[in-house]
This record gives sequence, C-alpha cells and structure tokens, in this order.
Amino acid sequence: MNRRHVQSVFPSPSGGGRPPRRHRGFSLIELMVALVIGLIIILGAGQLFLMGFQTFRQTELMGNKQAALTFAAETLIRDIRRASAIDNGSVFNLVVPNNGDLASCDAEDEVTKEYWVEEYDGEHTLMLKASCPTVAEFTEPLVGGFSDNGFPMPIDLGDGVWQLVFRLQSSVQGEFDEFTFHAVNRSAAVN
Repeated sequence: MNRRHVQSVFPSPSGGGRPPRRHRGFSLIELMVALVIGLIIILGAGQLFLMGFQTFRQTELMGNKQAALTFAAETLIRDIRRASAIDNGSVFNLVVPNNGDLASCDAEDEVTKEYWVEEYDGEHTLMLKASCPTVAEFTEPLVGGFSDNGFPMPIDLGDGVWQLVFRLQSSVQGEFDEFTFHAVNRSAAVN
C-alpha cells in the first residue's frame, strides 16, 4: 500500500519532525509599547482640549467685562453730558430732559436718575432709580459684573468735567480691574 506521509502539526515526543513554526502577530512588548504611545497621544489631546476650553472661558469673561463696561460708560456719560443738574452728595443724582428715557413720562418732563452699585441676584450690579413728576419712581438693574464698591462717587473736576471710576470683577479672586472715564456736562462747560 502506498501511504502518504502526513506530517503532524504536533511535534513528536522524540523531537523529530519539523521545527516549530514562528508565531505570526505582535509580541507582548510590542503591544505594551503601542499602548503607551496611544496613552501619550490621548493625554496630549486631552490637554489640548482643556487649554482650548480655558481660553474660551477667559475670552468669554473678557467679552462680558467689555460689554458691561461699554454699556455703563455710555449710559452714564450720555446722562452727564445732557444733565441740567448733577448732585454727588450721598448718591449720584442727575436731572435730565426726557428724550425717550421714560416712555410713560411727558416729553417736556425732567427725569431724575440715581446710579449706584449693590448686590443683585448674587453679583454686584449697577442700579438705576428713575422718576419724573407724572410717574412714580422705579428701580432697575442696568448691568452686572462690578466688584464691591464698583462705582465710587464721581468726582467733579470743575468746568463741567466729571471723573467716573468703574471697578469690574477680575479673573483673579478678590481683585478688581479699575477703569477711569471723563465726561463733560455740556451746559456747565459752555457757561
């Protein structure tokens, strides 16, 4: 009988036969090196994400601060420019002609406005109290983001020039950013 000799995949106990085949694939060390490289890449991507997120938060904070400062400065400077009377006694008080400031007041009425900073909804906010002869006074928040004592009493520098100081919350806890503006009351400057 003609028998074919089929080689066994199992080595013979006597050690004869084919030499064992090399395994194909990755060794344990190669897999561990690949895992370490992957971990380094993931950590780098995480750091990049966190830096981007922190930059976004700082940019958003700066934008909010800029918006608060712009609105507060424009509002107060506009009122100082056109005020017929300004008093910086215990509160900053202005009397301005009604140019649409209060729709419920008559056009010829004079509007009395007071500005100060107080805590409102958990943050220091520039507040406005307004009234005219035909409407009872009301108080409303204008803009937040101020620090404690964020609007010290404006200083009359003479000849209708007023110095306004705004102290806004800083990104550093317990500190503030201070901004100084000058406004000119038109009627006092002309006289």
